[in-house]
Amino acid sequence: MDISVALPNMIPGTPGTALLEWAVRAEERGFSSLAATDRLVYPGYDPVSALAAAAGRTSRIGLLSNVLIAPLRAPVELAKQAAGLDQLSGGRFTLGLAPGVRADDFDAADRDFTDRVARFDRDIAALRELWAAGTVGPRPVRGHVPVLVGGVTAAAAERAARWADGWTAPGLTPDRTSELADRVRKAWSRAGRPGRPRIVMLLRFALGADVAEAADAFVRDYFAVLGPAAEDFVRDTPRDAASIRAALRAFADCGVDEVVFHPTVGDPAQVDRLADVTL
Repeated sequence: MDISVALPNMIPGTPGTALLEWAVRAEERGFSSLAATDRLVYPGYDPVSALAAAAGRTSRIGLLSNVLIAPLRAPVELAKQAAGLDQLSGGRFTLGLAPGVRADDFDAADRDFTDRVARFDRDIAALRELWAAGTVGPRPVRGHVPVLVGGVTAAAAERAARWADGWTAPGLTPDRTSELADRVRKAWSRAGRPGRPRIVMLLRFALGADVAEAADAFVRDYFAVLGPAAEDFVRDTPRDAASIRAALRAFADCGVDEVVFHPTVGDPAQVDRLADVTL
């Protein structure tokens, strides 16, 4: 199972220099990929910009959007950004996409929230055609950018099986992950796809008593839209070696191919603490 780490691009107040140091340390310590996530109405870095900067400071580590909110962008814009990042990184980019769940992002972008799923289906189908045509950006290194689709519905499983190279899950329990991953694999088989879909799992973390208060504050703020349920995310964030290793064993048993650890504080020392526990 691959172990990856996300950039702290959504953590308010993280300096750009810390983001770049994070990327360099992640590659030096041997993580499989660097990820970045997406919100429009939140004081963080755009994930494509963050990953492009990381690409310029690294040479081997994979790059993953986990995930981009696809309906916030026109499909030609998305195809161009992804192809450009893929070429700039020498073919290291994987494009994780989802339709989005927060209406405020769509309000800010002046896009309709209610029809986002239908637009997502249309747009994801268009990506490979746009990359093959080569009219909106450089051709991706492999001819297309590998795509992962997010979501927890039956439609998301079918979408991943039809259009993507695999599925990327939000922070779920191992039992729920196993259930949904099995649904994706069955949809993949029904679609007549060869091999197996790649299954990627997101897991938030914080390591060290010195960052516990800041980590809890970030998680509470980031999920404030959920009201009291935000406290569930605070409670469920692994914060010691034992709980992180237990989670890894559980997700390995689910057949997960890659776990991406998403930080809750922006200090690059978190990279080394996580590497000491997981690698």
